[in-house]
Amino acid sequence: MFNGIAGIFFLATAALLGGCKWPWSGESATASVLLSGNIEARETDLAFQVPGRIDRLSVDEGDVVAAGQKLASLDPRDYELALARARADAAVSKAALTVLEAGTRPQELRVAEAAVAQMEAQLRFAQAETRRVAQLVPKQLASQDQLDRAQLQEDVAQATLTQARQQLALLQEGTRKEELARARADYAARQQVVAAAQQQLSYADLASPVAGSVTVRLAEAGEVVGAGQAVLTVAALDHPWVRVYVNEKDLSRVRLGQAAQVRVDGLPGRVFQGRVVFISPEAEFTPKTVETRELRVDQVYRAKVEVANPDGALKIGMPADVTLVPASS
Repeated sequence: MFNGIAGIFFLATAALLGGCKWPWSGESATASVLLSGNIEARETDLAFQVPGRIDRLSVDEGDVVAAGQKLASLDPRDYELALARARADAAVSKAALTVLEAGTRPQELRVAEAAVAQMEAQLRFAQAETRRVAQLVPKQLASQDQLDRAQLQEDVAQATLTQARQQLALLQEGTRKEELARARADYAARQQVVAAAQQQLSYADLASPVAGSVTVRLAEAGEVVGAGQAVLTVAALDHPWVRVYVNEKDLSRVRLGQAAQVRVDGLPGRVFQGRVVFISPEAEFTPKTVETRELRVDQVYRAKVEVANPDGALKIGMPADVTLVPASS
């Protein structure tokens, strides 16, 4: 009789305990993790790489822009003038190089050859005059002074002939290799100046590096801005994310690459697919602005859930609820 009562009590106790959840047993590994946060996106501050006066701003806050779309431009006249001057200098350098590469013209060679022939004739005349005077000096028909002058004329004619022959040799040899190398280097440098001026002119146009939405307009047409001064801010909304904070007790159920479902209040009934792309390796104190479904805890782990946003429906700042899909589901 006693054994029967004890058996019934044991079975009832086991059934009761089986339906209870021990406080130390933790959450089920297959339960979803619910988190809250706000939609965020990468924002890019756009600025001109050169200073100038803004000539045109073609977008405003809230406008959707495509990657590579021209959004603003500076007055290009100063940069156009710099490019024109660089091209003119390059043209002068090219002309000088062309002259050196062409070498000596046939007409110049013929002129130099004629000069040599003339100097040879003058030298022969001077030599003959020196011999004639030298023969007259012993007969006292000419003075020693006349002989000295004749000898001097012969020496001058010899030097002039030597100079004419050297000039002819230079023309026959053509341009020195060093001069050609210097001219070519000068022309290459001028071409680089042209390329730099063209690059500077291209910087007068400001294009968006990403597809997204203009969130901030920081300047107006007519303003003079410096290089690097932000003019517009563009947010890339093709892959936004939700910044969430995971409690330490839920951390073991969160994995990189884990699938997630994102819902926002402004789009009821619509579910956006996402995945966990970042989990902070260090714990931090819960920010005061974060509200969770459970009681606030002292420390949490920051995480990012990237969301697909093909039609741009998600906007920066939207409150979002994130459901992390269990890895086994």
